[in-house]
Amino acid sequence: MSDTENDPTPDSALVHATIAGDLNAFEALISRYQQGIYNVAYYKSRNCFDAEDLSQEIFLAAFKALDSLKDPENFAGWLFGIAYNRCHKWFQRERTKVVKFQEICRRAEQEQRIGRLQSGPPASSLEGGEPELSELLARLPSDVRQALELKYLDGLSYDEIGTRMAIKAHRIDYLIRKGKRMIRERQIGTGGATESTGGGA
Repeated sequence: MSDTENDPTPDSALVHATIAGDLNAFEALISRYQQGIYNVAYYKSRNCFDAEDLSQEIFLAAFKALDSLKDPENFAGWLFGIAYNRCHKWFQRERTKVVKFQEICRRAEQEQRIGRLQSGPPASSLEGGEPELSELLARLPSDVRQALELKYLDGLSYDEIGTRMAIKAHRIDYLIRKGKRMIRERQIGTGGATESTGGGA
């Protein structure tokens, strides 16, 4: 790695070599800029898992579009432009997910209150017979439920969730993935049959 970091070869030469089919040249470009791109991705995502995924996505997008780069000497500016664009789109998607999750919870709670006031069907039923999300959350293991609520209701980053729950980032990622899977299973009526196997990642 240190050899590529100290490599005096200009970016433009490495770009031309990559376009000509030299993958080692692009690997040299990755080594040269991977820390900077990771820093951008981490600043936007605030967790190492998403930052790593974003970094890979950014370099892959750059590789695919490399032959469209009109000024190889401006590779760095072009690459970071891709990074900022990809990170912005990722942030917009994640923010939409949070908003949708919050709206679903609000609607579920409204249905629950209306059902109680009307003395209608049990609060565990929505139109179509699906369990309410608020009840599904209540049925989850406490650590899974807390991770989901902190992520999607409170909008906290992995670092903030880790501080609140005193757990590592990889554990947070596992709990969130597990929680979303359990909710999906129970919403389609298969949760009861699969709950016993929910311990896997």
